[in-house]
Amino acid sequence: MRRLLLIAAASVMASAGCQVGPSYEPPLVPIPDEFAWTNGHTESPPSHPAAWWTLFNDPVLNTLITQATANNFNLRIAAERIDQYRAQYGVASADLSPDIGALANYSRNRVPTTDFGQTGSGEGEFNQWNIGLDATWEVDLFGRISRSIEAAVGDLQAEVENWRYAMITLRAEVASSYLSLRTLQARLEVGNQNIEAQQRFVEIIELQIAAGTETASALAQAQAQLAQSEAIIPQLGVTMATETANLALLLGTTPGPLTRSIPNGHGLPAVPTEVAIGIPADLLRRRPDVRAAERELAAATARIGQATADLYPKLSLSGSFGFGASQSSDLLQWASRSYSVGPSFSWDIFNGGRVRAVINQQESLTREALLTYEKTVIQAIGEVESSLVGFVLSAHQRDDLKRATASAQLAYDLSLDQYEHGVIDFLEVILVQQSLLEIEDSLAQSQGLCAETMVELYRSIGGGWTTGTLPTLASETKDSSS
Repeated sequence: MRRLLLIAAASVMASAGCQVGPSYEPPLVPIPDEFAWTNGHTESPPSHPAAWWTLFNDPVLNTLITQATANNFNLRIAAERIDQYRAQYGVASADLSPDIGALANYSRNRVPTTDFGQTGSGEGEFNQWNIGLDATWEVDLFGRISRSIEAAVGDLQAEVENWRYAMITLRAEVASSYLSLRTLQARLEVGNQNIEAQQRFVEIIELQIAAGTETASALAQAQAQLAQSEAIIPQLGVTMATETANLALLLGTTPGPLTRSIPNGHGLPAVPTEVAIGIPADLLRRRPDVRAAERELAAATARIGQATADLYPKLSLSGSFGFGASQSSDLLQWASRSYSVGPSFSWDIFNGGRVRAVINQQESLTREALLTYEKTVIQAIGEVESSLVGFVLSAHQRDDLKRATASAQLAYDLSLDQYEHGVIDFLEVILVQQSLLEIEDSLAQSQGLCAETMVELYRSIGGGWTTGTLPTLASETKDSSS
């Protein structure tokens, strides 16, 4: 695949004679020198942009991403599109070579004898044997063919970048879905722990009622709180089933095997406290969607020249050589040879403005491609800014909730001790316990959010691929096996 792209670029340069139309130059888009949330410090490039998920130190996540990279349907579809555009390049580049065909035919013929003033049976009948070669070749005087190859190369390179973008998006989605499952498991564990604590509390109240030291009202309140906590569990189960199905689709498998491969109780993986993101200029070299938009602009620019070439004459060389005879034994005799060779000239002088209209269309498509490129650059920078803000703030929220959880746990322990000594009533214990449950659940969600915003941050800076990464195409596999 790499050789193909190099050969394609060399073909364009070699065939570039008198090319009409604009020559492509990479556009200059104003970008900031640094991201707003770097506090004025120039960040070094990320140390693990290609395999950022390994920073979580989670073997299950590593396995899932490997499986998704091999089996995901969208990624495989993107690879097939590369194959399609590679074939399109082959079609375009074939016009640089002569088109040579072979022919062979036999016919039994009869002409009216009256046309020749002849009489007699069979005098107007004869055989005709022919064999030979013919060839045509368009001389690329004004760059129509080379511009079409240039456009095909741009399209092919854009599809390679689209495949890379699909890959980094896939890996981010797999990690995000997996972390969501881990978050749900953590919330489910918190919920079950609280249910166990509330069940024990109900049992204590039942013993106190039997001893005459507590009322039925306190038991009803404890049972209501228990039922409310138990109602959360089925809701979490439904959400987990939905997330498992989503993750299974990303992996190209069914939910059953996936459920067995993600055990419970592992908890959320640790999130690094700092992430280096680099500078905005690096983003343009890393983000495949930006690179794809730039290649699409190059292809659109080349099509202006391809359309402009139709304003000028076309010169072709054609020739043929063969043998013809009425007897098969004479077919390959040198005297039976025939040939023709010479140039042909054509010029579409009047076409009702069709060629000019096509040129105007291609110029508009190029301007659209430029706007799309500029929009993609601005959007990429904005995504990094927003994901960086999300990561920083979610980390602050996680740390705040850790402190809140510790304080709430202490308050709950104190309330239980005060209740057992008759200092406070049961209602106060329930309120403190409910507050602890909500904070613990919020902490689990916040930890998951912090991990997912880290995933989004690495996705936004174009992490998840390395230079030279290319898919194995079906056509290459077929060619190597034949």
